[in-house]
Amino acid sequence: MCQLVRNFPQPPLMLKRLSPVALALALVLTACETPAPAKSEAPPLTQRVNELEQRVERLEARPAVKPPLRSRAEIEAHIASLEAERAKLLVDYLPQHPAIRDIDRRLDILNAQLKMAP
Repeated sequence: MCQLVRNFPQPPLMLKRLSPVALALALVLTACETPAPAKSEAPPLTQRVNELEQRVERLEARPAVKPPLRSRAEIEAHIASLEAERAKLLVDYLPQHPAIRDIDRRLDILNAQLKMAP
């Protein structure tokens, strides 16, 4: 072992001044160095614009999505059941509880649907 150490070339002067921890860190960082990223082959701007225009045309060509047809009575029944569930939960939980906030969110949606219903 001693001969191996004696035959090993002397490190540069800068490495002699580093603490063992700093030296280990420098070696690890050097070993982990990744090569520079390859030149990206991004499509030209005009090609990108053409692709986006085609996507917009495809989206505009889709048929319009209609809201689900639900009768006013169905919406009102659903609102009543959610309000009953909310009242049960309020016995044990505060209005800030996630379950109650979820019911409030669904009630808001149903009330908006009720306003739009025929």
